[in-house]
Amino acid sequence: MIVTNSWKLKLAVCLTVLFSAVAMNANCNQTTASQADKDLWNTHGCWQDFFLWQYQAYDMRGSDWGSRGWSDACNVNKEYPKHWNASYLLTYGLQDNWQFSFHGTVDYRGTAERWDNQFHDDLYHTATDDTSIFGAFSTHFFGANEVQTSCLLYDPNLATNANPGSRAGDFNHEGWHGWMDKYNWDNGSCGGHRCGTPGNCTAKDACDYFYFHGIGAYAFGAMWENNGTASRFHSPNQVQVEFLCDVADYPQSWVPNSVRLAAKSDANTRASTRFINGPGYFCGDPRPW
Repeated sequence: MIVTNSWKLKLAVCLTVLFSAVAMNANCNQTTASQADKDLWNTHGCWQDFFLWQYQAYDMRGSDWGSRGWSDACNVNKEYPKHWNASYLLTYGLQDNWQFSFHGTVDYRGTAERWDNQFHDDLYHTATDDTSIFGAFSTHFFGANEVQTSCLLYDPNLATNANPGSRAGDFNHEGWHGWMDKYNWDNGSCGGHRCGTPGNCTAKDACDYFYFHGIGAYAFGAMWENNGTASRFHSPNQVQVEFLCDVADYPQSWVPNSVRLAAKSDANTRASTRFINGPGYFCGDPRPW
C-alpha cells in the first residue's frame, strides 16, 4: 500500500513513538557510554577536524547543546560527542558495495545532514529529554525544520538503542520524515506513522509498510526517488532498517563488532514489530535481488 499525497502540515510533529515505563522529561545521564560507543570512539580518538565539520553539517547550536557536552566534545559520555560519534559511523563506516548494500553513504548522508537537497528541506539537530520517544521531526514555518534525538539514544541505562548505529539510524528515520514533508506525502496521522497496530505491526501508533526492493533498484544517491507507487518508495522505519543492516552486514572492516551487533539487534527488532506487511528484512538474510 502506498501513502497518500497531501499538503504539508506545518508545525506537525512526527514522533518515533516508544512505549516505555520511563518517565518523560527526565534529565539525561551523561556519566557513561555504551560499549559500542566506546569501541567506535577508539577508532578515531576524538578527531577534532571531524567534529569541527560535523556540527556545521548537522547545524548543531551551542544554545541547544550547551549542557550536553558542547564544550566537552572529546568526552564520549556526553550527548554531543555521542551525536558526532554516530555521524562518524554514518560518514565513513559503510562499504558502499553496489552488489550488496541497500543504499550508499551519499543517500544516508543526504537524509541526515542539514542542507536543503533532494532528500529534504533544511534541517537542524537538537536533543530532548523526552523518553516517550526515540526521536522527532518538526516542521517550522520560518527557518529550518528540526530533528530531535531522545535521551534513549544516549543513555545506555535507559535503552539498548543508546549506541552509534541506532543513533545514526534515527538521523535517517527522522530525516525521512523530512523527505515526506518535502514531497507532500502523508504516511499516517500518528506522528507520521499509521495509528494502532494494523496488520502484523505490534508497535502501537508507529507502524509503516515495508516497500521491498531489490539490491541495485536504486543507484547510490537515488534513494530519494519515487514513482508514486509501492514499487519505488520508502517509509521512515524502512530507511532506518536498511541503514542498520548496511552497518551490520556490509560495514568497513574497521567498524567494531559491538557496533555491528547493536545495529543488527535494533534493525531486527524493528523489522519484527514496525511493519504492517511485516516482518521486514532481517539483517543477515540473503539480500533481495
